[in-house]
Formats: sequence, C-alpha cells, structure tokens
Amino acid sequence: MSERFFSHLYFPVLLSRPGLLLGVAFCLFADNALAAPPALRAPYLDREQQCRPQPFPAVVLHLAGEAWKLDAKGQQSVLEEGMNLEEHEGLRTSGDAFVSLGLGDGSRIVLPSNSQVRLELDETQSVPQLQLEQGQVESYVIKRTSAHDRFQIRTSVGVLGVRGTHFRTRSEDAQALVEVLDGQVTVSRSGALSAPGKRPVAAEPEVRVNARQGLKIQGKGELRPVELLAAPRLLGQDGQRGDKPIWQLFLQPLDGARRYRAQVATDAAFLDIKQERFSSTPDIRFSGLQAAFYHVRLSAFDEQGLEGQTGIYDIYYWPRTVHEQ
Repeated sequence: MSERFFSHLYFPVLLSRPGLLLGVAFCLFADNALAAPPALRAPYLDREQQCRPQPFPAVVLHLAGEAWKLDAKGQQSVLEEGMNLEEHEGLRTSGDAFVSLGLGDGSRIVLPSNSQVRLELDETQSVPQLQLEQGQVESYVIKRTSAHDRFQIRTSVGVLGVRGTHFRTRSEDAQALVEVLDGQVTVSRSGALSAPGKRPVAAEPEVRVNARQGLKIQGKGELRPVELLAAPRLLGQDGQRGDKPIWQLFLQPLDGARRYRAQVATDAAFLDIKQERFSSTPDIRFSGLQAAFYHVRLSAFDEQGLEGQTGIYDIYYWPRTVHEQ
C-alpha cells in the first residue's frame, strides 16, 4: 500500500471517530506533560553567601591525538573537541595525545599522553576537585578569594590545594610529584585516594610549596620542598633532509639534569600542544611537523624526577626535503 493511499485512508477514520482523535491528542499531551524537564545547572555556586562561578561542565578546548571520555560508570566513548565533561566524568589520553580542558570558573587543565583524570566537586567546600588516577596534569588555576576556596587535585598519596597558580602534578609508582611554576600549592597526605579496604591517611600538617619549588610525595617520610632546576637554554637548531624531515634542537647541558623535555605548541599558553619529546641528552628531535611558527617549551628533570622551570622560544620551522633545489 502506497504512502499516499494510506494517508487518505487513515485520516477519515480519525475524523469519523472524534473520541479516538481526542484520546490520541490527550495521550500526546500527557506524555509531554509528564516528561521530566532537563535539569538546569545554576551558573554559580552559592555557599555561605559566596557566589562562585560554576566549574562544570568542563569543555574540551583542544585535542591532539586519540582520547576517550569516561562516564560515571567508567564506560568510554571517543573524545572530541567541544565536548562537555560533567561532574563524576573523566577522560583518558592515549600515547602521544594532548587534551586541554576549560572549566567554567576560568581554570585550564592540560593532560599529556597516557593520563587519566576524573572531575568531582568537593561536597564540603563546594570547590572543583580533580582526581589524578594516572599520568600527569598541568593546571592553570584562577585566583581564589578565600583561603578555604581551593581548587584541589587528589592523588593516591596526597592532596594539593590551590588558590591560584600554574603547576604540574604527576602520579607514578605509588608516589606523586608536584612542581610549582607560579603561585603556591598546599600539600597534605590526608584525604588521599585510597584503595578499597585500606585505611585513610591520618591527618598531617600541610606543607606549602612556593613558586620555583617542587616536592615528591610518598606514603611516608618528610614532605620537604626543594628548588627546581633552571630552564635549559636553546643553543641552536638544525634539520635533516629527506621524505620525513627531522627537526633537531640543541640545548646547553644543565648541571643536575638527568633528562630533558621539549614541547611544541601552536599557542603561547601551551593549551594546544602538538608534540613533545624526552631525551637523556641535550639533543631533542621532532618529526612530522608542518612548516609554521611554533612555540617551543624546554625543561629538565633532576635526580628526584622533578621537572624544573621552563624556557619558551618562538621558532619558525621550515622542513627541507630532497625534492627542493
């Protein structure tokens, strides 16, 4: 039966039976009336007469490589730029991937490769909380007005409280490392993420980590900040000809450095990172980059594994190939 014939047959039946037509209309109206309206999130958090911007949802600002969104039950889906992450949700990055998130309060978070985090809201203070489950996170946190209003990062061995600063946090081998580049971070072992059945960590005095300082957090032992290594200096650059040209950076050797790191981004804030490389020598190589102006950020790691201060250079990279005369 054709669609046209069916339409002529169907409507006369309804019109000939007004009760049936009225019943259908009532059911449609009832379904719409009983359907729960979508929950609206307030644009601010109101606690103790303090009006704060709502941090969630977080928005994926930049994505390079492959990453996944994790829902509240841990189910994953492919992450895309512009996607929202709500409270209790998280994300995971693959190898050689970078993701930057923007929170509603203006804070920015960057995750490099092989990292995993989950977004929470502290129920006591109503402040955003980031649970670092694997890898590293770099945070740019806006200035807080109250000593109790702190952006928090929780790891397996400690909690970081931040009122406004630029810092890095890394979780590895049952320990966490924090490096403060600007501002101040407060560290405490109490409130750390714990495995099921494990006793919570007893309360201990907080330790302050100032700008250009770092701290290794372990399950026990003294929490003592140390000075970070200075930023490495770039001495020069070079390239190799071929179908897959290589961009080579030469750094000045730095006393106390055990490893070097270089990141390449298209923005000065390093929210849109394209590549990063590590090297045990002050000679770092990139490949697969297109000709463009890049922002290059250099740093070095000390014997404790703490990453030092950063030096930033603006460089125009022009890959030469064998086909050019």
